Amino acid sequence: MADLLRVFRDIGEAYRDEALQNYNQIDSKTIGSVAVVDVEDLSRVEIVDKEAWRDRLFLRVTSSNGGNLYPFFFYSPDKLKDALKKSFKNLKHYLKDEAQRTLADTIEKASDAEKIKALLAPYEEKEHLYLALAYEGKSLYELFPEAAVRYADEVCAADFKKEGSSYFAEGVEIGYDAGLNFCSVNEMPASMRKRVKYRLLPLGREEACLVRQGFIRVFEAQMFRFSLFGLSYYLLPTLFLSDKRAFFEKLAEFAERDKGNVAGKSALERRLERWVARLEEAGLSQRVLFSFLFADKQNNAIDLHHLIKDVAPSRIAKGYTLMNRLRIEEGASRFYPVKTRQKGVLYLRDYIEEGLLAAKLFFGKERIGSMQTLLGWIYRVIFYGDNRENLPRRELSKILGGYYAEAVDFAAHQRFLDFLQALGAVGFETDNYLHKEERMDHAESFSKIAQEKFETVELLRQKPRAREFYLLGALAKFVTDWQYQEGSEALKKYLDAIGSVSMQNADRVFRKIYEASRKYGMYGSDYDDLLTLYTQIKESLSRNDTVSLDAANIAFVMGGVDFKRYKENKPKKEEKNDG
Repeated sequence: MADLLRVFRDIGEAYRDEALQNYNQIDSKTIGSVAVVDVEDLSRVEIVDKEAWRDRLFLRVTSSNGGNLYPFFFYSPDKLKDALKKSFKNLKHYLKDEAQRTLADTIEKASDAEKIKALLAPYEEKEHLYLALAYEGKSLYELFPEAAVRYADEVCAADFKKEGSSYFAEGVEIGYDAGLNFCSVNEMPASMRKRVKYRLLPLGREEACLVRQGFIRVFEAQMFRFSLFGLSYYLLPTLFLSDKRAFFEKLAEFAERDKGNVAGKSALERRLERWVARLEEAGLSQRVLFSFLFADKQNNAIDLHHLIKDVAPSRIAKGYTLMNRLRIEEGASRFYPVKTRQKGVLYLRDYIEEGLLAAKLFFGKERIGSMQTLLGWIYRVIFYGDNRENLPRRELSKILGGYYAEAVDFAAHQRFLDFLQALGAVGFETDNYLHKEERMDHAESFSKIAQEKFETVELLRQKPRAREFYLLGALAKFVTDWQYQEGSEALKKYLDAIGSVSMQNADRVFRKIYEASRKYGMYGSDYDDLLTLYTQIKESLSRNDTVSLDAANIAFVMGGVDFKRYKENKPKKEEKNDG
């Protein structure tokens, strides 16, 4: 947390001269238009654009249910009376006695809620309409600017003062509150909150104000806000250079571009890649570290999800370089219309649905501990299309038949594994685990292909039981193709009914395949070749040879897909027994 506070302090320091405007929320709210009502004459209203009155208004919500500092708020007829009451109470709190009396005796007394509602009745349907009270042609912020100043001064007031060491210096008076509830004490008894809070966030007065200013600048002015893997994040830089303000402004300008771009909300922004390239060109990449703060802001509530801190620009550049080299896009394929998808491109979030996990793997120190996790993701791509929950399972016979060409592209799955290994996101070898380039166009027999894969593809080399499922898949493909020519779908329906293969049903699957081959009198060199190799593999297995459900199904599909390719590349013959 100390690192995060340091970033907020640096931003607050850079924008010290604009401290008061840090508390003006006029740009953080969706304001369609403003109804300006001068309480001297409640028979007329002026509907103005926010920009026309920007410098004359100050919008500040004091708390979630505490009302606004000035009578300038979202217009709701049912809540008008209460909103006016709260605003005047808040405003008077920050005024001296004479100004309080002036406000109460003139403006507040003349602010008749029922007359204002009648006046605004024709405008109730306007979208995002705000009401601003005025008096003698001036807004109340123009009449009482000292209220905003005093509000800002009191934000960092100390509940409990004590000499001690803060996050940033020694021998200072601490206990001042930056208003950050990262370590909330709200659930504690009131008598304990003050004493505990100063220990959780030990800050001096000036430090607290600067931290608060930086926090507001980030979250309410929405500076440095980007989109990453479908999540909102704030890119907070730690700078080892003197002119921080210039850097912050360039980064804020960069974040503002393409804001609201639909594609940018579902994929990692290429803007970040371009920004890192600019840093390298300017020779600044060694003088900056980034923290990725994942958070969502809804009204006054800020939900913090995760912080990835101290990410060097070189780490970001490495990830993008790998993606470009391996032809990997950041989003999920469902975010791209079919006509815009490029052949051979891999969509990273088809495998990793959880955006935060993808970001932690890409930028952070998160590591995947076992191949089983990766096989689970690949299994879902093959059997469901992507990693979303509650999708209908695809029919096993269609997967086996190669209907879903992208999902059964094991070269693409291997690229996914290669990417994670090169990125440093896995702590084990993934080379050739699912695929190694091979030639099938002139293979003499399928068993030659299978034997080569048993030696070069790590899943099949390490897991003898996976070889059994590989050959089961090839046999199933042979039999379903034969049955199709005979007008039968018996095995196809059986495979679709069981949905997947496992060590528990492997023998039953083989019996179904063998019974079907006997019933339809299947024969030929390919059938004999497959059956012989399956028998050899089956006899070589021991009780200790096991394989997970995901790996079994991946091997099964791999065998079927390879047999399909083998048949497609095999020279055509007249004899039925080879086809």
